[in-house]
Amino acid sequence: MEKFLKNLYKKFLIFERNHFISDAKLWVGVGKLKINKKILKELYENYEKIPFLEFLSDLKDIIYSKNVFDFIIKDTEEDWTLWLYLKFLEKEKIIKVKKDGKVSLLKKEIQEVIPKPKTEKEIKRKIEKKLKTKIKSKEPIINVFKNFQFFRVKAKWDQMPISQSSAVFLVKKILEKLPLKGKFLFVGDDDFISVILSIVDPKIESFVIDTDEELLSFIDNLALRFNLKIKTKKVDVSKKEFLGENFIGFLTNPVYTEEGIKEFMKFGKDQLGEDGGIAFLELGEGAIGNRRLFLQDFFTKNNLIIKELIQNKIYYPHIMIHKEDKEIFKRLSLMIDKKIIKKSPKLGADLYIFKYLPSRPKRVKFKKPFYAYI
Repeated sequence: MEKFLKNLYKKFLIFERNHFISDAKLWVGVGKLKINKKILKELYENYEKIPFLEFLSDLKDIIYSKNVFDFIIKDTEEDWTLWLYLKFLEKEKIIKVKKDGKVSLLKKEIQEVIPKPKTEKEIKRKIEKKLKTKIKSKEPIINVFKNFQFFRVKAKWDQMPISQSSAVFLVKKILEKLPLKGKFLFVGDDDFISVILSIVDPKIESFVIDTDEELLSFIDNLALRFNLKIKTKKVDVSKKEFLGENFIGFLTNPVYTEEGIKEFMKFGKDQLGEDGGIAFLELGEGAIGNRRLFLQDFFTKNNLIIKELIQNKIYYPHIMIHKEDKEIFKRLSLMIDKKIIKKSPKLGADLYIFKYLPSRPKRVKFKKPFYAYI
């Protein structure tokens, strides 16, 4: 099926390029410009052409949409792009577009390789059924596994588990964005998202790297117990190791320092291939502050384009593992009841979702007014 999709992608690029060249003159501010075909081809190759995995992501959003126009809002696109996909996919007998805007998938086999999005309710139901437990939104995610094995959170690795509701949300976003049931990388996984993801969709293959052997053993045992497609390996991200295969995407929740974020993100990015990919980064404000500007430079230099920045969804429940945790608890308890503090979030984090461009676009120079949409 992947070979079929690769051929479909190649056909789409030809279809899209031809329409870009012929349709450009119809767009606002472009009609009166004299742009030759060579320049139009360069514009397409550098600004419009997308990698294979991004094509699959767009295909996914269309085939699983309730209405085709959802694609415009979901992907921050326009109706011209939507028409291109619909026309091409109908021509290739992949879909049938109904008059009410709904899509009928004709090539059903595609569903076997492109993950279907799931609601948080569906994800909770799957976890609870498999683990025979109840999701408690405000408790640490590690607690859902306590009936099977004990895991000790370690201060030296800066481990701090996110809440169960945060983990459910993360899995929802991964399934929403994952373009293919290929191999997905976890650059560190002390939140055990690889296990939750594999329980919810057993066909997804995960690869977890970490420096904590106990954590990897914990994941290995759960994978064996529940027959999950998860492999693990002890890796130091600072060693710049190549894992020997290309992944379709990765998730990392690194140390919240500028250096830590760069090391973890660079390692994950280097494991993506020429088909592109998707990257998920959990990032708390922590010690970063205005250094986020430096991180934005880093993302740009590494061909990582921010597609989404989600706030107010990921947080860490109260925990005391460092000396500073005890100190801030003492200070807060002079103003707020200790029971309230222990039931409240300790740290919030943002979720960044990036698309990775395998090759850097070149600036195409030609004279045009600023209002010409090309």
